[in-house]
Amino acid sequence: MEGRRVTRKNQKYNPLFILFLCLVAAVFILLVVSIVLGVRFGSANKKLKAAETEVQELTEKVSQLEDELAAAKRGTTNTSPELPSDNTGSDAPPIPGTETNISGGSTSWLDLTGHSEVKVQPTNLLDGYKTYYTTAGVNLRSGPATSYDRITTVDYGEKVQVAAREGGWSFVKADNKFGWISSDYLSTSEPAAQASTSHNSSRSEATSGSLRR
Repeated sequence: MEGRRVTRKNQKYNPLFILFLCLVAAVFILLVVSIVLGVRFGSANKKLKAAETEVQELTEKVSQLEDELAAAKRGTTNTSPELPSDNTGSDAPPIPGTETNISGGSTSWLDLTGHSEVKVQPTNLLDGYKTYYTTAGVNLRSGPATSYDRITTVDYGEKVQVAAREGGWSFVKADNKFGWISSDYLSTSEPAAQASTSHNSSRSEATSGSLRR
């Protein structure tokens, strides 16, 4: 009897085994993906923390700058404002609120400390005192207008030190007092001495009752 030829049929795999292999492959892929994502998330988390630290530092710097700015504004507010210039050269009464008592203050090289008699401060100073002489008996006033109070009187021919000239008025120092005198009655030349009786009479009149300005 001839031997039978045995043909092996193709071996069939168990479906459960195939499913198991698929699950293993899926788990492996998920593990790889999770590792990659974990690395990326870790790097992103580090960058996020660094960015948060920078934002916090910038916030602190901004807060510090705001405090410095507020302090600077408070310092500016506490500083005495520049005194407004008055309408010099006009005999109109001063506008209410424009008069300024500068007792204890000073302007550039001109020291007015303790001279409360001055109500209006000069704004355009000369480069130093200039010597002038009065050409008549004239009033020394607290401001550059006849509406201001009279501080004292300056006799004819008196030497005064001019510190500023504004409009038709001059800010002068006369006998250790400061004030304003009309520039019309000042001259750089010393006037002639009044020797005659008539001249002395005129001078007496000028220094007593008929003062200019």
